[in-house]
Amino acid sequence: MPDPLRSIDSLVAALDDLLLHLGEKDLRIGANRFNSLLYFCLANACLRNKVLLLYGGMGANKTSLVNLLGCSFLKIPFDDVENLMLTGHPEQTEEKMIGFIDPRQWSSPNGEEMEILWTPWARSSWKVINEINRFPSGKQNIFIELLQKRKVTYAGQVLMPGDTCYFATMNPEFSATYPLDEALLDRISASVPATQPDLLSGLALAEREGEIADLAGELPTLGREEFLALPELVASQKLGSAVELAIVSLVRDFTLCERAPSNDKTELYGTGPSRGLCHGCHYFNNPEVLCWQVDQGLSDRARQDLRAFTKAFSFLCRAEGSTMEVLRVVAPYVIWHRVTPQRSLFLKPPYYGSRRLDLVKELVEKSIDRTLNERGEMNMILSRAIDGEIPFYQAIKELLEFDDPIARLDYIPALERMQ
Repeated sequence: MPDPLRSIDSLVAALDDLLLHLGEKDLRIGANRFNSLLYFCLANACLRNKVLLLYGGMGANKTSLVNLLGCSFLKIPFDDVENLMLTGHPEQTEEKMIGFIDPRQWSSPNGEEMEILWTPWARSSWKVINEINRFPSGKQNIFIELLQKRKVTYAGQVLMPGDTCYFATMNPEFSATYPLDEALLDRISASVPATQPDLLSGLALAEREGEIADLAGELPTLGREEFLALPELVASQKLGSAVELAIVSLVRDFTLCERAPSNDKTELYGTGPSRGLCHGCHYFNNPEVLCWQVDQGLSDRARQDLRAFTKAFSFLCRAEGSTMEVLRVVAPYVIWHRVTPQRSLFLKPPYYGSRRLDLVKELVEKSIDRTLNERGEMNMILSRAIDGEIPFYQAIKELLEFDDPIARLDYIPALERMQ
C-alpha cells in the first residue's frame, strides 16, 4: 500500500510550487517550521468528524486552499469540489442546503413514503461551509445538529453521511454577518487565522501563471485507500501520561471557578470575570492562575479536540517523541475561539483588544509549565493516597499547602469523597 504521509509531503511541496499564499511558517516543532493554515487543514483532513474554522479577511485564500486539498484527498476535479461547497447568505433555504421533496411525489398514492432528494453537500464526506457567519442564528442551528448528532434530518427522514471532514470559513464582522452561536463555536474543533498577503507575498503571487482552478490538476492526489487509512494512522499515535495530564489540567485551568455552580464555569451565563465575578476572590489578579483571565470555561469537547489534533500533528510532522511540544503548538488554536478574555486584561497592551490568540498562547504556556513543574508533587500525593501508601487525611493536609485551584477544587474534594 502506498505511504499516505509521503503523498501528503508531495502535496505540500506542490502547493509551494503553486505559489498559493498561505502566510508565514509560524509554527515551530523541534528544528522544523510549519505553516499553521496549511497544516491545520491537513490535520483536519486526516481526522474525521472534526470541524476546522479558517478565520480571516477576504482574499486570504481560505476557500481556495480547502478546495485544493479536497481535489487531492478526494481525487476529484476542482470544479466538482467547488460544487460541493455551501455558501452562506441569509436567504439560503433549508431545501437548498440539505434536500427537498420532488413535487411530483405529492400526487403519489396515500401511504407511500416520500423520497428526499438530498443535495450533494449533504451526501458528501468533504463538507465546506463558506462564510458561515453570513447564516443567521436560525440557519446555524442546522449545523449544530449536524455536528452534534452526525446526521441530517429533513421532513422526518434521516441521512447519515458517515465519517466526514468538515471545514468552515469566516470573514471578519461586516454589516451582512451574524455572530456565531456559542454552542456552534464549542463544536468547532480548531480555528486558525488566515492573513492577507504582505508586500513580498504579493510580488510572488504576481509571478503565478494561470488560475488556481487550472493549476489544481497539477497537484498530486491520494488514493482512496490512503485517504481512508489516515484516521487509523493518526489514532495509533501515542501521547503519553504526561501529555494526557497536561491536556486535562489545561481544560480544568480554564474551567474551574469556586463561585460557579459545581465549580464549573461552563454553567455561568451572563456573568464572569469581566462582569465582576472575581472581585475579592483569593485567586484574582494572580498571573499564574488562569480561571480569572477568561470568562468562559471549556467543555469536554475541547479535551477531545486537543487529543485529536495533537495526534494528527504528531503524525504529519513526524514528532512522536515531542508530543508535549506539539500540544503547546496546537492547544491555542483549539481554545482561542471558545473563550473571551477578561476585558480589563484584554484591552491593555500588548493585546489592544484584538490579539486574542496571542493571549491564549501565553495562558496555555503557563498551564503546561505549571503542570510539568509544581503540580508534579501534587499528582504524586494524590497517587500515593489512591494507592493506599498514605492516609487520605494526610494527603488532604499536604494538598492544602498548594495554592492551586486544581488542588483545592478537584483533588481535595475527590479524596474527601473517597474517605
